[in-house]
Amino acid sequence: MTTNTTTNRRSGTVLLVEDEPNLAFTLELNLKAEGFKVTVCMDGEAAENLIRTSIEPFDLYLLDVNLPGRSGFEIAAAIREKNQHAGIIFLTARASESDSVHGLSLGADDYITKPFRLAELLLKVKRTLARCAMFDSGESLAAGPLAWGPFQLDPEKLKISSPSGVADLTRLEADMLREFFVNPDKVLSRQHLLAKVWGVSQDVETRTVDNFVVRLRRLIESDPTNPRYLKSVRGRGYVLSDEDAAKDAAKDSGKDAGYAP
Repeated sequence: MTTNTTTNRRSGTVLLVEDEPNLAFTLELNLKAEGFKVTVCMDGEAAENLIRTSIEPFDLYLLDVNLPGRSGFEIAAAIREKNQHAGIIFLTARASESDSVHGLSLGADDYITKPFRLAELLLKVKRTLARCAMFDSGESLAAGPLAWGPFQLDPEKLKISSPSGVADLTRLEADMLREFFVNPDKVLSRQHLLAKVWGVSQDVETRTVDNFVVRLRRLIESDPTNPRYLKSVRGRGYVLSDEDAAKDAAKDSGKDAGYAP
């Protein structure tokens, strides 16, 4: 087990959990150059012990997925048991959709697939920390409860109610659902969602949005592979609508219009 702490003048604490020494060293140096206080753990068990015993949580966790001792997924679960507000980014060699969605379901804010460009990782770190700071200051999208169709969303309590029950949400899931709830029947582009939910306007990796949509469908759709409510619009983005309900209403209206007592 190796743990190292580097301090710099700027606030912002990062726990980097990476078992590849060269990559860990490179990331530590560059995060230090950006002004962050960095703690490095090189195995999962040491990282989990540090998380569970630390009095003050870190602002951001950079987690490799494949680690000795504990997986990055297990570490993320331990983080969310104590803290819903800290940022989590996965560093992963796994490119499958199921792994990405699983990581997001544990409360991760983002992920980056190895090998990656350093500039891309630093951008994700900065935007995640900025968003976490916005959330802590009360400036996030979260507001009072919202209702749409058969769903009731409570962004503050991080819950969504549906005919099948109540599900817990991560803050990003809640913010993304809220954006759809306040824009029903409107196609929202990936860039729009990145700007509104993640707080960035750059044309960054769009698979982040796509994988969040997959996760949201698993929460609100009875058949996520054939969604009724949260649908893709090719080349444009996603829309929250209920065409089936609209068709049923039109049929009922037609029946009423043709009714003769």
